[in-house]
Amino acid sequence: MDFKAKLLLTSALFLAVFGFLLIFQSQNSGKFRLIACDVGQGDGILLVSPGGKQVLIDGGPGTKVVDCLGQKMPFWDRTVEMVVSTHPEKDHLEGLLEVLARYKVKMIVTTGVVNDTELFKAWQEAIRKEGAKIYFVKAGDRLVLDSIRGRTSSMDVLWPTAEKLALWKLAGLTETNESSVVMKVNFGQFCAYLTGDIPKEILESLINKSCQVLKISHHGSKTGTSEQILDSVHPIVTIIQVGRNSFGHPHKEVIDLLESKVVTIYRNNSNGIIEISSDGKSFKVKSERKTID
Repeated sequence: MDFKAKLLLTSALFLAVFGFLLIFQSQNSGKFRLIACDVGQGDGILLVSPGGKQVLIDGGPGTKVVDCLGQKMPFWDRTVEMVVSTHPEKDHLEGLLEVLARYKVKMIVTTGVVNDTELFKAWQEAIRKEGAKIYFVKAGDRLVLDSIRGRTSSMDVLWPTAEKLALWKLAGLTETNESSVVMKVNFGQFCAYLTGDIPKEILESLINKSCQVLKISHHGSKTGTSEQILDSVHPIVTIIQVGRNSFGHPHKEVIDLLESKVVTIYRNNSNGIIEISSDGKSFKVKSERKTID
């Protein structure tokens, strides 16, 4: 290859990389992004702060979550600043093992609630090998992503309480869904409730402020949503993380209730990856498709 050809090739590579950088900056400049990954019958939500920090909340079953990260993170970025495990069930936990295998994770957030399964043992071993900082979360904690130009993106932890965690440590826990981490995500005037698989009886006691976005608990199960919750949140948009399943999720009662409240419903098995972006005032939603899987 002569000098001129090498120069042209080098220039083309430089322009390609520069183009990728511009695309990434334009996607994320001053915006907060909430991405409900299409992980099948499970939960996996990626938050991206205006400064480009990534927080992954759950990983769904299987390994589909890493496909979502590959699409929504820059190809050169192999670091996830924070991983949150809301509770140790397969449909929320399994994919996180693949995340730890492929990415450098700086911090892992967990309640410390255990589950006597081989998957959970593998998760504990993966955490040990990763060497990330471990933070045991409880209600009242605020996890700050970043603060740019006076605007802070953060996550307020609403559940579980320190008292409940202490009780479960002593007496055990028969239903791990009850231990799901519940958070309110904030950026300026924008907020979203992330609810894991929490039962509606607990969620009703936690929410007293409205938010534009509500992640419907437990994949649209009727055990996770009530009229009281919807009247407290007054959501504009609801997200149901659901895939092919034999449980009947999302239940018809839940869909009927959401439609009666005239809220916009997005669900992964209909819309694929769902992405919400906000400048701290308004927000926009886009999704991959509009056909039921």
